[in-house]
Amino acid sequence: MLMSPLCQINILIFLLCSTCCGSENGDLEALLKLKSSMIGPKGSGLEDWETSQQHCSFSRVTCDPEFRVIALNVSNLPLFGTVPADIGLLTKLVNLTIANNNLTGKLPMEIGNLTSLRHLNISNNVFRGRFPGDITQRMMKLEVLDAYNNNFTGPLPAELVNLKKLKHLHLGGNYFTGQIPENYSEIQSLEYLGLNGNWLTGKFPASLARLKNLKEMYVGYFNIYDGGIPPELGSLSSLQVLDMGSCNLNGTIPSTLAFLKNLRWLFLQINRLSGGIPPQLSGIASLTHLDLSINELTGEIPETFSELNNLILLNLYKNNFYGPIPNFIGELPHLEVFQAWENNFSFVLPESLGRNGRLKDLDVTGNHLTGLIPRDLCRGGTLKTLILMDNHFFGPIPEELGRCKSLIKIRLMNNALNGSIPGGIFSLPHMIMIELNHNNLPGELPMQMSGGSLEILTLSKNQISGKIPSAIGNLKNLQTLSLEMNKFSGEIPEEIFHLELLAKLNISTNNFSGKIPASISKCSSLTSLDFSRNFLFGEIPQGIAKLKELQSFILSRNNLTGPIPEELRYMTSLTDLDLSHNDLKGSIPTGGQFLVFDASSFEGNPNLCSPSNISCQLNNRGTQHHNNRGNIIIIALPAALLTSLLIALLIFVLIRFYRKRKMRMMEESGTWKLTVFQVQLVLNAEDVLQCLKPENIIGRGGAGVVYRGTMTNGDDVAIKKLRRDQGFLAEIKTLGQIKHRNIVRLLGYMSNKDMNLLLYEYMPNGSLGQLLHGSNGGDLEWAMRYKIAVEAAKGLCYLHHDCKPLIIHRDVKSYNILLDSNFEAHVADFGLAKYFQGPADCMSSLAGTFGYIAPEYGHTLKVDEKIDVYSFGVVLLELITGRKPVVELVDEAVNLVSWVRKTTSQIPQPSAASSVLAVVDSRLSGFPLADVEHVFKMAMMCVEIQSSARPTMREVVYFLTNPPPSAPSMTNP
Repeated sequence: MLMSPLCQINILIFLLCSTCCGSENGDLEALLKLKSSMIGPKGSGLEDWETSQQHCSFSRVTCDPEFRVIALNVSNLPLFGTVPADIGLLTKLVNLTIANNNLTGKLPMEIGNLTSLRHLNISNNVFRGRFPGDITQRMMKLEVLDAYNNNFTGPLPAELVNLKKLKHLHLGGNYFTGQIPENYSEIQSLEYLGLNGNWLTGKFPASLARLKNLKEMYVGYFNIYDGGIPPELGSLSSLQVLDMGSCNLNGTIPSTLAFLKNLRWLFLQINRLSGGIPPQLSGIASLTHLDLSINELTGEIPETFSELNNLILLNLYKNNFYGPIPNFIGELPHLEVFQAWENNFSFVLPESLGRNGRLKDLDVTGNHLTGLIPRDLCRGGTLKTLILMDNHFFGPIPEELGRCKSLIKIRLMNNALNGSIPGGIFSLPHMIMIELNHNNLPGELPMQMSGGSLEILTLSKNQISGKIPSAIGNLKNLQTLSLEMNKFSGEIPEEIFHLELLAKLNISTNNFSGKIPASISKCSSLTSLDFSRNFLFGEIPQGIAKLKELQSFILSRNNLTGPIPEELRYMTSLTDLDLSHNDLKGSIPTGGQFLVFDASSFEGNPNLCSPSNISCQLNNRGTQHHNNRGNIIIIALPAALLTSLLIALLIFVLIRFYRKRKMRMMEESGTWKLTVFQVQLVLNAEDVLQCLKPENIIGRGGAGVVYRGTMTNGDDVAIKKLRRDQGFLAEIKTLGQIKHRNIVRLLGYMSNKDMNLLLYEYMPNGSLGQLLHGSNGGDLEWAMRYKIAVEAAKGLCYLHHDCKPLIIHRDVKSYNILLDSNFEAHVADFGLAKYFQGPADCMSSLAGTFGYIAPEYGHTLKVDEKIDVYSFGVVLLELITGRKPVVELVDEAVNLVSWVRKTTSQIPQPSAASSVLAVVDSRLSGFPLADVEHVFKMAMMCVEIQSSARPTMREVVYFLTNPPPSAPSMTNP
C-alpha cells in the first residue's frame, strides 16, 4: 500500500528530529564523560557541566544552530586526568583546545573521528608515549596542530605530510628523537614550524628550504644537529623568524641568508659557529633582532651593518670579536639593546651611542675598551641597564646619568674612572643597583640622597673622602652598603642603622673615628658587619645580641676598649668574629657561641685573658679588688701552696660553671616551643638541648651549626641551629609543605626568643661531598654515583615541577645532598630556598656557594629554576671527575666548569668518549663508558652559559633515567 505524500513528509520530519536529538544527547554524554575523566582535584575545573543544564550553555563550549558542539576550549584549568575515548563522539568539532593543564596519559585514537577539526591545541600538558600520527589521517581540514611542551617520545610523526591545509605545526618541548623527516618539505601550506626543545639529531634537512610559505621556524634548543646551517635556507623567501639557537651548529654563517628579505628575527646563539659575520647580512633591511652570542665567531663588526636601520637588538657577547665598536652602532635609529660582553673589542665606545633616544640596555663587560663614557647614553630617558665593568674606561661618570630617571642598574666596577660621581644617581627613583668599586673616583658623597628603590650600593676601592652624609638614612630599601678601602672620615652616622633592610655593611680600611653608635642594635636585618682597620674607640655597644641575623662581625685593628660583651655567647647565628688588635680588657667569655671561635679572633689585645690563663684572670681580679699588700702576700706564697690554691680554684670554677650551665639549660627547656611533625616520634626539649655539645658537631655553615643527637629511646636526629627568623622561616615554610622520598624529612622544630632548632632525620652516611671528596672517595663506584645523581635529580624535579608555586633551592651542591643508611640521596638545606613568583624575580644580594653559582645569577641577580639546574650540572661534573667545584691548579684556582671546558677544548680530535676520558675521575677503576658519556652530556647541558639553553629538571630526570645501552665496562690505564 502506498503512503500519501503527507504521511511521507511527517515520517521524514520525525526521523530528522530523532537524529538531531540523538546527536545532541551524544554530545551531552560525551561532555559529561570528558568532565569525569579530566576533572581536577576536589572536583575543580568544570563545575557548571551538569546534567540539569543544556550542554550548549556549558562554559567553554560553543554550539552551532543545530546544537552540535563545534568548539571546546578548556585551557588554563587545574585538570589532572586523561582524555577519554568519548572525545571521538564530538564529530562536529572544529576547534579543540585543551591547553595549559596537567592532563596525562596517551592521546586516544578516537580523536581521529574528528574529521571536521581545523584547530587542535593540546599544548602544555603531560601527554606521553608516541604521538599517534594515524589520528590525523582523516583530518584533511586541519590547519593548526599544537602539541608543544608535553612528554611525547619516539620519532616525529611522518603522517603529517598528508595534511595539505596545515599552516601551524608546533611539536617543540617534547622528547622526540631521530632526524627531522625530509618529507616535511611536502607540507607546502606550512607557515609556522616549531620543533625546538626536543632531542633531534642528524643533519638539518636542506629540503625544508622548499617551504615557500614558511614565515616562522623554531628548530633549536636541546636538538643536537650534525653539521652547519644549510645554505639552501636562503631561499625561504617568506621567512620572518629563523631561530636555530642552541642546537650544536658548527661551520660558518651562510652568506645566502642575506636573501631572506622579509626576515625580522635571526637567532643563532649558543652554537659552535666560527668565522666572521658575513657582510652580506646587511642586505636584510627588515632585520630587527640579531643574536649571535655564545659562539666561536671572530673578526670585526662589518661596516656594511650601518645599513641595518631597523635593528632593535644586537647581541654579540661571548665570542672572539675584536677591533673597534664602529661609530655607526651609535647611529642606528632604532637600537635598544647592544650586548657585546666578553669579547676582545678595543678603542672607545661610539660617542653617538644613545643619541637615537631609544637605548635601553648596554653591556660591554670584559673587553679592552677605553676612553670616556659617552654622555648621551640616556638622551631619550629610556636607559635601564648600563654595564661597562672590567674595561679601561677613564674620566668622570657623565653628569647626565645623574638625571636618567629610567636607570635601574649601573655597574662600572674594575675600570680606571677618576672623575667625580654625579650626585643625582643616588636619588634616581628606579635605581636598584650602583656598583662603582675598583676605580679611582675622588670627591665626597652628596648631602642629598633619596633613592628609595636602591638595594645595593658598592663604592669600595676608590678615593672617596669626607663623611657619610646623614641622608644615607633615606635609602630605605638599601640591603648592601660597601664603602671599604676609601678615605672616609668622621663618625659613623646613626642614620645607617635606621635602615631596616640593611644586611651587609662594610666600611673597613677608612679613617672613621668615634664610637660605634648604640643604635646599631636596631639594625635587625644585619648579617655581615665589617668595621675593621679604622680609628674607632670606646666599648663594643651593649645590645649587640639583638642582631639575631648577624653571621660575621669584624671589628679588628681599631682602638676599642672595655670588655667583650657576655651576650655575644648567645648569638647562635654568629660564625665569624674578629676582635683582634684592639685594646680590649677582661676575660674572653666562655661557652655558647664562643666554642666556635679560635684564638685568632682575639689576638693582639694584650689585656685580654683567655679562659685557660688562670694567672691572667687572677691578676685582673687582684688589680680590681686587692691592695698592694695582698698582691705581695700572694707572690710570696710557697710554690706548692700556690699550685694547690690554683687547682682548687680551677675545680671550683669548673663545678660552678657546669652547675650553672645545667641549671640554665633546665630553665630554658621550659621556655622552648617544640613542634613535632611525625607523631610516632618521641621527642622532648630537654633531650634535644642536652645534645648541643661541641663533641656532637657534625657540620658547620653560613647558617649555623649542625649536631647529631641521640634521644632517650635511641633514635638519632640531626639538629640544625639556624640564624633566627629568615633562614628558619624559609626552611620551615619550605619543608613544612613538601614531602618526597628524595627530600630530607623534617621531624619537627624548636624555638624560643634566642634560638631556633630544626630536627631532621639523621643521615648516617653524611653528604655526597664528604664521601666523594674524602679519603675514601675512590671507593664510590660509578653505579652508586649514577644512582645518587638520579635520586637527587628527582628531588629537585619535585621542587620545580610539583610544588605550586615552584621552589628554587638556590644552594644545590654536593654537601647538601645527604645519604641515608642505604646511600639513598636526599636534597637538604633549604635555608636559602625561595618561592618563584615569575620571570622578573630578582634577589638583592648573591646567595649560594662559589663554584655552583650560575653566571646570570652572579651577573644580574635574577633567579629562576635554571640556577638550580646549573648547580646540579656542577654536581654531575663532580661525580664524573671526582674534583671539587673549585679546582686548585699550580698557579690559580678555577671553577670546575671552566676547567672541564678548557681541558676538553684542548683535545686534538674531540669526541664524546675522548672528552670523558680526559676529565674522568682517575680513582674509578672501571666504568661503562657509554653511561658516563650520557651523564657528561647532560652535565654540559645543565651548565650552559645561557639559562634558556639548559634543560628543565624534568628533562634531566627523563634523560638520566633513559640511558643508552651500556657499552662494555672499561678499566682506566
